[in-house]
Amino acid sequence: MKNLHKHDIFGWCGTLVALLLIACQPSGPKDELEFYAVEAQEHQTEPPLELTGEDDEFALLHPQEERELDVKIDMEFVRSDNEQKAKVCQLINDQLIELLLKQSSDQTAEEAMAQYITAAKEEFHGDNIANIYQDHLTGRAERGMKDIINYRLMEETFMGGAHPSRLTTILRFNAQTGEFIPLDAVFPTINQRELQNLLLRKLMTDNNVFTMEGLNEKGYLEMSDFFVSKNFALRADSIEFYYNEYDIAPYAYGPTTICLSYEQVKNIVSTAFKQ
Repeated sequence: MKNLHKHDIFGWCGTLVALLLIACQPSGPKDELEFYAVEAQEHQTEPPLELTGEDDEFALLHPQEERELDVKIDMEFVRSDNEQKAKVCQLINDQLIELLLKQSSDQTAEEAMAQYITAAKEEFHGDNIANIYQDHLTGRAERGMKDIINYRLMEETFMGGAHPSRLTTILRFNAQTGEFIPLDAVFPTINQRELQNLLLRKLMTDNNVFTMEGLNEKGYLEMSDFFVSKNFALRADSIEFYYNEYDIAPYAYGPTTICLSYEQVKNIVSTAFKQ
């Protein structure tokens, strides 16, 4: 009986080891999307513009300095080793090229960036006033709620003046199909008035006020009306609505972010989005 018992133990141990070995084996080709960065840069300097006698007043207002062009692009794109997923990645990348770089998706990301820089150089050389032309783009992909990829493009430009201009654009894609997700796909037009009310109340709550006058005293919406931002991210725990500088507050305030939980919007999202 003791020998039989030992055999049983050895048998179970062998089975367990075999199961562990099987579990550790590769499960087939990788089918998850992964993010990778593509970068491009152009930096040029030129001597100051030559001014004629007619430009004396301009010269007094604008001391002649070396002209400088500085364009930097650092954007993430998506790829996959899985053949079917690779088609989804291509669709997403094509839309990033078209919507953010404003270039034809018949090109690769590298070619589109080169075209973007070429256009910037043409604008710089055709500008007879600005001594500086800076344009920095940074694009990052983020995993959001189930099957959603959020994409943020941060652009900082400076053509002279008091301060740079900063603009963030947020896009959303279905990671299963590659489709772009607009505002109307999440919130039907008929429900967007209620969405606007929810966002406005949340803005008040975040600033510890209860009226529009209170928001105005805080510096919000003094020169603009409130609106539903199409810059939004479908995060894992909430929906983030992003307002750029000047959208609803002064430049000094920086961007404004308003987040609503999925519980708060469950009655106004579309049926398709719920599914």
